[in-house]
Amino acid sequence: MTGRHPTITPASYFPLVPRPRPSCVPLTTRIDRLRALAAEPGTGDLHQQLIRAAEVCNLAALIASDCGLNTLARDLCRRQYDVFEQARPLPDDVVPLALQPLLNIPRQMIRDGDGSGAYATLEALHRAARTQSGTVVAGRKVRLRDLARSVEGHKALTARVWAALLADGTRALVQVGRWTDAAERIAAHRGIGTRLLDGRQVTILAAAHTGRHEQAAELIDHSSVHEPWEHAVQHLLRAHCQKSAGTDVQRHLPAMIASTLALLKQTDPGTTVFRSRAAITVLDLTRTHYSPEREELTRTLIEAAGHDGYAARDLLARPYLTYEQCQVLVKLVRICGLDAGVILEPLHGHLMTAARCGEQRLRALLNVESGFS
Repeated sequence: MTGRHPTITPASYFPLVPRPRPSCVPLTTRIDRLRALAAEPGTGDLHQQLIRAAEVCNLAALIASDCGLNTLARDLCRRQYDVFEQARPLPDDVVPLALQPLLNIPRQMIRDGDGSGAYATLEALHRAARTQSGTVVAGRKVRLRDLARSVEGHKALTARVWAALLADGTRALVQVGRWTDAAERIAAHRGIGTRLLDGRQVTILAAAHTGRHEQAAELIDHSSVHEPWEHAVQHLLRAHCQKSAGTDVQRHLPAMIASTLALLKQTDPGTTVFRSRAAITVLDLTRTHYSPEREELTRTLIEAAGHDGYAARDLLARPYLTYEQCQVLVKLVRICGLDAGVILEPLHGHLMTAARCGEQRLRALLNVESGFS
């Protein structure tokens, strides 16, 4: 088992929450867009320009991580944080930008399959924020005390790290099968909630995995469900938990398939991965169930995966494709550079130039900001 292809189960993609993420298009297109963003003239107010400069740095690190260049991805995150570190203490509205590269490192670790290490990093960051102290992230000392100029700024910093611990930390633990640990930590951090976000989904699945099926069912039924994605996820959780309990789930399948198909037909490119993973979970839960609706879901999923490298990679790990369909998606994953282990020239040079441009612009803007303060 490799970090990029963890053991597959019907629960592999839980918790399922539609957090936007950039589409994975061909690598040449991604780097062209990165270069264009780095070359944009400074417009808008100072904070808007800081956001764009930080975005260049974050996108460069994400591309490196996606291509399997883990050391480079970590280094780009550290370099970006160093720019903010040199300008401390930071205005309250700049602190979230400074935290982003630190929080991106455990996210990279999750993608690399190191869930335990990612959780330990997030927990150490949360402890450092809570106690206004320091820690070590990817071999680099990080001092959170006085990163923000004000008490309120540090409170917001702590809240942001807590949110990352709850969301990304939860994913890190469940990736390595530590469902009970994840649920216990969620409860300790008061993160169960009433909506079907990370904390509640993991608490439900931990109950099901440890034989507490009635508790799991009660948590599902008493969840606050408002948006279409929440209805779809509620159906998925109900089917998964009842299947775990050995209960017949046939009567729940039509609603589950219909709600997920409606979700999959949405066109927001930022949620393609979430929607395709929900659909893959349906297929995993209904392997012995055949219906026209399931076949339509499969066709729609394959079409959606053909436009996003991340979704294509996920679907290729499942047994739902013909040989010809596999070849199409393999080609997409290859031209996206996913897990390639290398970025060839001139693309590598373009990536590094854009990253340096983002860092230089950040440094210059922070110097201007400090002159105003």
